[in-house]
Formats: sequence, C-alpha cells, structure tokens
Amino acid sequence: MSLTYDLTVGLTSSDRAELAKLADQLIPGDGTQPSASQAEVASVWIDEALRIRPDLKDLLHVALELGARFDAGAAIDALHREHPDAFDALGTLTAGAYFLNPRVRALIGYPGQVSVPLRDDVDTYVDMLEKVVDRGPVYRPTPG
Repeated sequence: MSLTYDLTVGLTSSDRAELAKLADQLIPGDGTQPSASQAEVASVWIDEALRIRPDLKDLLHVALELGARFDAGAAIDALHREHPDAFDALGTLTAGAYFLNPRVRALIGYPGQVSVPLRDDVDTYVDMLEKVVDRGPVYRPTPG
C-alpha cells in the first residue's frame, strides 16, 4: 500500500479514506443534501478547513487513528466518550469543510459571506442622545 502525503495538510490517502468514513457517519446525506464524502469533505475541502484551523490538525489525527481501529459508528462513540477534544475537532473540521463546498451552500441557500456597506446613521444616535442630555441626569444614589 502506497501512502501519499499532501504536504500542506499532512494527510495520507488512508487518512482521507478514514476521514471520509467518519465524516459520512456525522453527515450521512438524506437524498436532498449530499453526504460528507459526496460533498468532497475528505478529498477536497478538508485542506481548506485545516488551512483555516491548523490548530485542530493534531486532534484530527487522534480521531483518525482511533477511527482506523473501529467501524465508523463505534469510532464516533469511542471518540465522544474517550476523546471529546478529538471528537469536537473532527466535528468542527467536518462541518466546516462540508459548508465550504459551493454546491452545499447553494442547496441551503447560503451564498457565503457578503459584504454589506456601512450605513451612516449618526443622525439617529445624535437625536437619541439629545433627548437624554435634555432630560438631565437620572440616577439613584448608592447606599454608602
């Protein structure tokens, strides 16, 4: 068996296969939404997710190592029970990679982050503050 490393994220082809197995357990798909592997979580989008969250790389490897010893359902249960930090990292990276896929975003109607120009509403605040200034200070003395 040949192990091919991706130099940017350090995942072997067997790591990616293991990730696909675990990710499909977390996001199985339902006929309208694709599963994690159908959304290319392990083959494409995990690279970007790890680029964004490199702090989760070691915990992902813990999850993949444990996952290799069990079937997907048992691995998820064991991770949740015995390695909650690795379970959280796997879930975060899987969900993040899933929603990085443009097809998934289109299916849920989310275009991604959109720039919204700031609106100048200083006049509104000035009007509100003017009423407070005109009213004068209102307070209750604190007991001494």
